[in-house]
Amino acid sequence: MSEPDVENRINGLLKQMSLEEKTSLLHGNSKFNTAGIKRLGIPRLHLSDGPHGVRRETEEHSWGPVGWEDDYVTYLPTGSALASTWNPALGRLFGETLGAEARHRNKDVILGPGINIVRTPVCGRNFEYFGEDPYHVGKMAAEVVRGIQNNDVAACVKHYALNNQEWNRGWVNAIVDERTLREIYLPAFEETVRAGALTFMGAYNRFRGQWCCENKYLVNDILKGEWGFDGVYLSDWGGVHSTRDSALNGLDLEMGTSDNYDEFFFARPLREAVEGGEIPESVVDDKVRRILRVMARIGALDPATRKTGARNTAAHQKAVRAIADEAMVLLKNDGVLPLDIHKTLKLAVIGENADKKHADQGGSSAIRALYEITPLEGLKRRGGDMVKITYVQGYRDTGDAAAFEPIGEPYVQTVDPKAGVRCWKVEYFNNRDLHMPPVTVRYEKSVDFDWQERSPAPNVSEDNFSARMTAEIKPTASGTHHIGLTSDDGSRLKIDGKVVIDHWGDHGEEQKDARVELVAGQTYRFEVEYYDSGKGAMLKLGWVTPDSSAADPEVVFAAALEAAREADAVLVFAGQNHRYDTEGVDRRDIRLHGRQNDLIEAVAAANPRTAVFIISGSAVEMPWIDKVPCVVQAWYAGMEVGNAAAGIVFGDVNPSGKLPITFPKRLEDVPAHSIGQYNDQDCEYREGLLVGYRHFDTRNAEPLFPFGHGLSYTKFTYGNLKVDPATLEVRVSVKNTGARKGKEVVQLYVHDVQSRLPRPVKELKGFEKVELAPGETKEVAFRLDERALAFYDADANRWVVEPGDFDILVGSSSRDIRLKGRLAYAGRKKGPL
Repeated sequence: MSEPDVENRINGLLKQMSLEEKTSLLHGNSKFNTAGIKRLGIPRLHLSDGPHGVRRETEEHSWGPVGWEDDYVTYLPTGSALASTWNPALGRLFGETLGAEARHRNKDVILGPGINIVRTPVCGRNFEYFGEDPYHVGKMAAEVVRGIQNNDVAACVKHYALNNQEWNRGWVNAIVDERTLREIYLPAFEETVRAGALTFMGAYNRFRGQWCCENKYLVNDILKGEWGFDGVYLSDWGGVHSTRDSALNGLDLEMGTSDNYDEFFFARPLREAVEGGEIPESVVDDKVRRILRVMARIGALDPATRKTGARNTAAHQKAVRAIADEAMVLLKNDGVLPLDIHKTLKLAVIGENADKKHADQGGSSAIRALYEITPLEGLKRRGGDMVKITYVQGYRDTGDAAAFEPIGEPYVQTVDPKAGVRCWKVEYFNNRDLHMPPVTVRYEKSVDFDWQERSPAPNVSEDNFSARMTAEIKPTASGTHHIGLTSDDGSRLKIDGKVVIDHWGDHGEEQKDARVELVAGQTYRFEVEYYDSGKGAMLKLGWVTPDSSAADPEVVFAAALEAAREADAVLVFAGQNHRYDTEGVDRRDIRLHGRQNDLIEAVAAANPRTAVFIISGSAVEMPWIDKVPCVVQAWYAGMEVGNAAAGIVFGDVNPSGKLPITFPKRLEDVPAHSIGQYNDQDCEYREGLLVGYRHFDTRNAEPLFPFGHGLSYTKFTYGNLKVDPATLEVRVSVKNTGARKGKEVVQLYVHDVQSRLPRPVKELKGFEKVELAPGETKEVAFRLDERALAFYDADANRWVVEPGDFDILVGSSSRDIRLKGRLAYAGRKKGPL
């Protein structure tokens, strides 16, 4: 159907609607769906997380899972992993896979990709995002959008805009100057509009004091005005704060967390505002048109002709493997990798992340994966009978609730009076201060709850509730008991009336622990108090007893060193997990948790053939880097991560990933922390344009690893640089001078030799991934546009490109520039940039 026909159809439907029917389309009518209008043949709009796989099916009116057995999906590599491929074709494959799976699950809108610029490595959601450079992020994200929407599913680009931290994301006010906004934080969003993105999601945070879901400048003036976006601008869940301002300033669809749908700002309050003359009905009509336009473009109004999608296919699993293969970044390699599978008879595999699965964690992006092959499993599959693998965890993550055994039988002595079994007594209150009487009393076998955003028990509200858990506990061993209490929001533990752990206050999922001397056979009264303030709830109490095999961390540490000494080679799988890389919470630092740093250094000293794989969503400190010969950044690489890691280890795959972010040596080296502000109130981006490599290269500061860095098992040489000032075309020859086939990412940076405004010393304006056989040479061509030479003039409120000389820098990373040429730009012809 042509666009004029679509618009005529929309106008015809709109004329038949009452005001109540119109507004019914503008807000959620369940957790992830809107209402339809049956008499007009308008269906419900079905939305779903997430950016690297379709979320498990949830109940209509609560956050609990439906309990289906057929909502398993393909677990794709996360955003930071995809971005590390520097391969837009894989971005398209990623989008095609995600779109097909979403369509097969009958989804209309998939809530991704997330493309906020990585301003600080501590942002808990960096694993979902694509990096620090707007050009690179935009090119990768645009292909993801095209791939998703080729399957009759709308992509939802998020979070617009400046959602660069999770810390107090619902309140923090981003204060950013106009030039920085335009040159760093908005271009990737603009690129997805050019790619045809059908929906955008507004961010929780404020920008210049105004909520992003009701920010006239961001939405009406820029997104819908300057960029011509004609799709739907929807809120993040619970991100709307007004009716009038949100309606007039560009929000089209309100999604929320409450199940009182008629009280949404865009439900009854919007109807009444229109009826009272406060908001013109034409404003509502425009929103309805946008929603119907999206429905028409994805085929939702004509379901008989719509694509049906596919899920969990061999092709999708192959796609995941292809992306994971190119995502892994070889950061350092002093001859350790690849291992010769015929000569490596004994391999020591060390670290929690060698055998840990990550799919079903991380916040709203968590999914129910069809399978997830861990690195340990992948190595065993590839090594087969040829390699003897010894696995030792090496350390316990005492910051992880899973490291503690739930306190249930045989320790609990309290008895459920109805069932006659030993349980904790749990009292629930519909207030945050445990104010009596309880609305519900239950008995549970242990304190091990992950309520998320649903009611914990009958008659208990989903948010702003509290609970008290009590039990008589009798230890079976005397000595030091290591107790861990993990909660999302406030919790405390009392033993015999004495507060042992106090973690009262609003916070994301965090854990506190204590070591307590207890006597075997003696009974103690344990009392846990908890409250939830909204946006997710969980509570876990556990311990490590003196007679537990996990009690002495020195035992597992020593076992790792012994395994390392006896092995021909060692692989340490270190890094983070989704307790640290997660929605709603920022990391407090970029150090590896637990004793990982000590373990890595000790293992490398015990065996010089040690390679460290870091599984994380963002940068981590590596104080041991000079003592370890080989490091690979493996990210969260999806359901095939284990097979991909094994391919890198044994040389079946030549690594070709490049960093999409700068790895700093220390957090205080990051400009957001050393120059700008990082706080939870009015946060000034004082570093301006100097984000990531723009800071490190302009200030000549030394990073741990630079933006764009990534090694190979082969070598590439560059030559024959040609620059054509008339066509703005750049050509360069690249040759594989090594003995292995490999892929190289050729990166083009531009330096403005003389500008009336200060500019970063170099900026990425082109990249191309090329595959070369040994001895093969290929010519790589770049066609620049004038925007690549321009800066944003805030006084003139437009992009400006000045006549003059520009250095063309071509290389293998932002710090590994191989060739330099000069472009003499004569001047701008007429027309906007």
